[in-house]
Amino acid sequence: MNRVSKGASLSGRRREPDEDENGSRFRLGWFGWLLIDALVVAGTILVVLTWPPLDACRTQNKTIGFLAGDSVEKCVSRGIGERLTSADQNLKMLLRGSGH
Repeated sequence: MNRVSKGASLSGRRREPDEDENGSRFRLGWFGWLLIDALVVAGTILVVLTWPPLDACRTQNKTIGFLAGDSVEKCVSRGIGERLTSADQNLKMLLRGSGH
């Protein structure tokens, strides 16, 4: 007869602390986590890039309105284009070491 302590399991294997009741764990390889990280970074950049023009154009639509032929969508796309151009110029200045 084998003696079994109170905390030991009958199968002889130890239970890992992050294992759930069914015995399965969520495992994802390094490529999967790299993909998730890339998506999180891309989503953050997208929000940072689009939120200020979207908010400004919605505010303009509520307060002043737009001229004929202009819309919220055109205003947002113009604002995003300006932010991309500004970011590109800032990156170029940083790489050149100019603009101190």
